[in-house]
Amino acid sequence: MGPRGAAPPWLALALLFTGGLSGCFGSSVEEGSTRPLRQFGRNNILTAEGEERFEDGEWRKHGEFIFRDERGEEISRGSYAAGLETGPWTQTYGDGSRGEGAFLEGRRTGEWRTFFPGGAAQDSGRYLEGRRTGEWESRRRDGTLLRRAMYVDGVENGPVTYFLEDGRTVDRRRTGIYRDGELQPSASR
Repeated sequence: MGPRGAAPPWLALALLFTGGLSGCFGSSVEEGSTRPLRQFGRNNILTAEGEERFEDGEWRKHGEFIFRDERGEEISRGSYAAGLETGPWTQTYGDGSRGEGAFLEGRRTGEWRTFFPGGAAQDSGRYLEGRRTGEWESRRRDGTLLRRAMYVDGVENGPVTYFLEDGRTVDRRRTGIYRDGELQPSASR
């Protein structure tokens, strides 16, 4: 036993190995340091893999990441900067459909496309600051046109045209001018 009032020698080692001393004398991690990040789900399946960077006093995702479902199948791939999605991404959804596009500062931006399982085109259009904007097209599994819609701030605003199963004949019941996502009354329908 050490001098009276002194901590036992084993306490210093215990604190050091359990991280109990981190933060006591300032951060021990240098700004810009990196470390691998690997997260595991049930049955020890790797569900996320990438790298983190220490920025502004905290660890943030940085660089390329791969996310997997509980079976180990890749469901998403893209990059992070300062903890936010950036650049090109691919995503696979629960029903087997797939999306591809880009992020800027954590929000979808530019051209985005989704595909049915098997690869046929499903939806295409643009995002601005994370919201749908401009003209979007949606198709059925057989490739026929389902609808064309104008978006403003992520909501249908303007002309929206629905097509019958042949992909050419307009479905007049649902076609018209939309405002804030709602079909506006029209005497011609």
